[in-house]
Amino acid sequence: MSSEQISFLVFADDWGEHPSSCQHIFRHIVKDYPVVWVNTVGMRLPRLCKADLAKGFRKLKKMLMTTNQKVPQQALPENLSVIQPPMIPYNKGLFRQINRNSVIKAVKQELERRGLNSPILVTTVPNACDYIGAFGEKRVVYYCVDDFANWPGHEKDLILQMEKELIRKTDVLIVVSDILAQRIKKIAKSQKFFLLTHGVDIFRFANPFSIRHEIVKIPRPRIGYTGLIWERLNFQLIEHIINKHSDYSFVFVGKEDISVDFLKKYKNFYYFEPVSFDKVPALLKEFDVLIMPYQLDKGTQSANPLKLKEYLASGKPVIGVPLKEIKKFEPYVVVAETPEEWVKAIQDIISGKLCPPKIPHEELVKEDWSYKAKEFLSFCLS
Repeated sequence: MSSEQISFLVFADDWGEHPSSCQHIFRHIVKDYPVVWVNTVGMRLPRLCKADLAKGFRKLKKMLMTTNQKVPQQALPENLSVIQPPMIPYNKGLFRQINRNSVIKAVKQELERRGLNSPILVTTVPNACDYIGAFGEKRVVYYCVDDFANWPGHEKDLILQMEKELIRKTDVLIVVSDILAQRIKKIAKSQKFFLLTHGVDIFRFANPFSIRHEIVKIPRPRIGYTGLIWERLNFQLIEHIINKHSDYSFVFVGKEDISVDFLKKYKNFYYFEPVSFDKVPALLKEFDVLIMPYQLDKGTQSANPLKLKEYLASGKPVIGVPLKEIKKFEPYVVVAETPEEWVKAIQDIISGKLCPPKIPHEELVKEDWSYKAKEFLSFCLS
């Protein structure tokens, strides 16, 4: 396949909203190939809460804007265009057909505007099953990044049905974890199948610039978490370690999908609004220990946390729950399961009794997003 004939049509999360693995990969691919990125609506029914209302208004604003208004061209990589077709956050009955018609119309217009024919269609979302075949695509790639059917608030049966239909129409399957691979292989038939774990921007996290942030005023030692604050975190565990280590500062930085007001009764708990991705590496340097206190359930066990390798690249001690993808990085990650194990691990690291080794640079370099993007591209073209 000649490189002059290759282009990509990507259905995924909102470009620039948060740094997903798909965005990391296509920031590299777009340097050589034209990409049309389609912001899609989520598959969870909206809730009447501050977070969902804010996201809904942002989505609606993008839908009502013209293509040129949505994202300033100077903010986008060359070769990339981003569209936000009008969609209803509901995928059943008549609404599903309305969404399908709206997306297909908007995508065809953008492909025509850019003079792109027969793109490679890549999707991270099961609801893209409704659009396959409408664009004369060369092939279809399902980049399976999570077990969406087991996400909190998602309609499990509908998502499983969509995913099964998507896999049936897919030519290439790329999954991010061993457990996802096991599940998808049970549905897949003759498709090409690849495992590609998440990467990390090595240079950015190993060589952060300095930033000014209120966190520097917080007493040490500082135990830190950065990222989405949502149902997949184990709040019982979090509250336990905050209570047991009242002389340590626990700092959470990220978007509140679930309110953390109930933790503010603890004087050693601190919450800050999310910072832009380019500031995260500098923020990590201000912590003494980094934590990944996830729930242990069917949904999280299939996950490959993006922050895992970012934490490791920062050079700070890391503690995580025994998810399969986290355990792969022992002893560089201290794995703790019970609340008592967490309390002891934190105390031993702060006291110097436990000093987990830093991951060797040569081992982490292989995980850089530039290498992951090359692998991803080779899978798509295979």
